[in-house]
Amino acid sequence: MDWRLCLVLLLTALTCVVWGQDDQMPPKMISTFKNEYYYPRDSILTDASINCKAWNGQIHYEWKRNGVVVPNSQFVSIDGSTGTLKFVKIANEDYGTYQCFATNDYGTSLSKLFKVKESRLGSFPAGDPEEVRCKQFEHCKIQCRDKPICLPDSQCRVQWKIGVGTKSNVYNNIRIGVDGNGDLHIMWTKANDWNGLQYRCGVWQEQRKIFVVGSDTTLRIDPARSIPNSEPISVFKKNGKAMYGGKGVLRCMFSGYPAPDVEWISPTKEVIKDTDGKYAISDFGRVLTISHAEPEYEGFYICKGIIRKVESGPERVFFNVTSAPILTGVNQMRDEIVLVGKKATFRCEAESLPNEEPPTFPIWKKNGVYLVIDGGKYIISENSKLLEVIDVQKGSDTGTYQCMSENSEGVLLKEAILKVIDPITIRERPLGSYKIVLGDVLNLAVVADTDPSLTLQYKWMFTDYQGNEKEIENSEYWKISWPNNNNLTIDVTQVTDPGVVTGVYQLKIYHNYDQKVIYVTIETDIITTENESEVFLPDGQIQLYHMFQNHLGLAFSEK
Repeated sequence: MDWRLCLVLLLTALTCVVWGQDDQMPPKMISTFKNEYYYPRDSILTDASINCKAWNGQIHYEWKRNGVVVPNSQFVSIDGSTGTLKFVKIANEDYGTYQCFATNDYGTSLSKLFKVKESRLGSFPAGDPEEVRCKQFEHCKIQCRDKPICLPDSQCRVQWKIGVGTKSNVYNNIRIGVDGNGDLHIMWTKANDWNGLQYRCGVWQEQRKIFVVGSDTTLRIDPARSIPNSEPISVFKKNGKAMYGGKGVLRCMFSGYPAPDVEWISPTKEVIKDTDGKYAISDFGRVLTISHAEPEYEGFYICKGIIRKVESGPERVFFNVTSAPILTGVNQMRDEIVLVGKKATFRCEAESLPNEEPPTFPIWKKNGVYLVIDGGKYIISENSKLLEVIDVQKGSDTGTYQCMSENSEGVLLKEAILKVIDPITIRERPLGSYKIVLGDVLNLAVVADTDPSLTLQYKWMFTDYQGNEKEIENSEYWKISWPNNNNLTIDVTQVTDPGVVTGVYQLKIYHNYDQKVIYVTIETDIITTENESEVFLPDGQIQLYHMFQNHLGLAFSEK
């Protein structure tokens, strides 16, 4: 690879790092966390670490459980420099609500609250087998009785067995399926569905690699006198729910001979097909998965069983898209860099999704501590959705501000950084006006400073007496200092007409959050007109020759 390309790539990477972090800013949490983490109790854990990471400077991390600082112990370790919380073994007292605190010299950033819960699987109670009586060619349901508690649900799966042991599976097919409660459905029953071996309900917990079985059941299948010409009948349906952006499942089952097909219809009356990133139909049509829940996907979905073009009645299942409060509108909890003495404003317009209970009014914190509103420093208005920080100061008001709101589905925690900076201060500057004649060299020098975390930029502009404005560039009579551009040299030793440099000079001193402007007027005793005649002006006055007055809308003054 060409070395120049390598250099460009390196500089680009360094630029990304510099703009991504600032050693003189309060911390900014960048880790994301699940709502819940599940770990088994009293077991040696090999992969039970939760990482907390924030940007900006040298950061110290602290974890709290149920509002109390988590200490290092034999089985729970906290790395204050990396933010890692590690469980080697969990006891009952280690379960609870956790939160990470990231602190540097300028403030504290918080993670969302999340829960650490027990990963568990109970067992079936002992009991005698029960008999279920079914009829040939008709629907038969075998209940998974006394199904044990299994958590988390995402790690649990019901799997039916037949006979002694756990190796003989009852496999799902178009005729046989398991519903959302774990019960086994035979859409139409064969005589050989009972071969003398008991049906047994099993539950598998993936995280713990444990399988338990129970609910032993025998069948009695009554023979049919003839093969029926049945219609599809709904035997199970289950509504679905998903967090905004998450995955949700709807279920419908239909019996009949032969086993029905299942058709799904969306709330917008469209027949649903497998669609990448949106819909997935599985389990022989009985399960509809909505991959990425959006508010507009909420509503009633229709499922229908179909046998040889004969349809069942429509069955409605509801898909609920829900969420903790969200922020709507623009400029919500946006980081602010504000000059000393000015006002900082934060907006937290928390709302629930449509058809949800409204959220609580926002609660405000700074660096994880509730704001004290008395004293006039903080003004909260618009039902607590607007926070104003008055007369900001560098030491006391710089920090990370938190907005919190909750509804029935969860808690919103949003943060915004306030960094208070010194304004641009001009230490040295040129006079407001100068007179120049042939052979002169004039240096316009400016010394300014600003907050140490920022870099000043300078831009010189020139407006002649006809009102034409342009940015100054190096030329035979203009020289701009490099690299700071804070000095301009006007050199008329090599020009015949000093009028080319007469007019108003403007220096803009700026960065992204402040600017100052200096004006300097340059005049001469001799103005050369278009017909080469000379006009002499009195000393010490800024007068414009009458031929220029119609061209200018400027009033030149010293600022």
